[in-house]
Amino acid sequence: MNKDVLIIGGGPAGLLTSYHLKRFGVKPLIIERNRLGQSWRNMRDYMTMLSPADVRHDLTSLTFDNPISSAIKLKGPFATKEEFVTYLEFFAQENFIDISENKSVSTISAVEKGYSVSTKEGVLYNSSIVVVATGVAGNPFIPDIKGIKNNPLVTHSSKSRSLEEYRGKKVLIVGAGNSGAELAIEISGVATVTLAARSKLRYYSKTDDLSNIRGLSESLLKELIKFKIIELKEDCMITSIDGGKVSFSNGSDGEFDEVIFATGYMPGLPEFVGVQVDKTADGYPVVSPNCESVSAKGLYFSGPLAHNNRYCSFIHCFRPMVEPMALEIAERLGH
Repeated sequence: MNKDVLIIGGGPAGLLTSYHLKRFGVKPLIIERNRLGQSWRNMRDYMTMLSPADVRHDLTSLTFDNPISSAIKLKGPFATKEEFVTYLEFFAQENFIDISENKSVSTISAVEKGYSVSTKEGVLYNSSIVVVATGVAGNPFIPDIKGIKNNPLVTHSSKSRSLEEYRGKKVLIVGAGNSGAELAIEISGVATVTLAARSKLRYYSKTDDLSNIRGLSESLLKELIKFKIIELKEDCMITSIDGGKVSFSNGSDGEFDEVIFATGYMPGLPEFVGVQVDKTADGYPVVSPNCESVSAKGLYFSGPLAHNNRYCSFIHCFRPMVEPMALEIAERLGH
């Protein structure tokens, strides 16, 4: 099956890439291993996004022609996970995005005139251009600590779902970023929470750094710590874990029912990329200014994997990168 452009991944980056390619006369196909926006569907229930979606300051919408406010009536200036998934579905339908769901890519191979993409379902595609837009949410990072491997009490924040699973428990959350702060706040009403950070907590109101704790999380976390509803261990690393017993670098230890690592994600390339791709020291593909691999011509990366700057995981930071990439691809195809 021949296609102008194949896009791997049906999340925000994949949808936005398809949108701009269509604007320039290209007919792309998105291949998604589950459902459209699956990584967002997998996030914990009622999670609130950190970037505002308000019409006066919109950092969440994929385009200003199809803003999230045109799809749904938001309950507040920050969209919930559920509202954002509804928006992604609206965006795909409104822009006639061609997406093949429940197709899991097994291999991307280089061929004479581009790439061959095969799926585990036995479908074979051929295209001169492939865009990998899978993001990094499939690669949760948990540091290598003594006693952590195969420990049933240890999990990653990406696996968190319902508050009820933590009710009445003693929970240790590891990580000084937004995910750790949000999770600590959310479950502090049903569980006894300790928040451990290897450095001092940093807040957006002081640093203007979008990766630091911001929004409602900042003020709520400060108050909960002040009232000792959340115990804070700053400048403190975990040295070992034995079942639920955790030892810290400051000489203290504690017993916990759950240990949740809110420690982000690794950038690693998807295993199905079967061509040689040059990578940076921290594991991202080396790309041109328009997000093409410098070592595999015709292979592009969109969204968080196109790591041109440290903020490219934010929608409002990667969305201006997608249009120039799409224009370059369209011109290469003669459109």
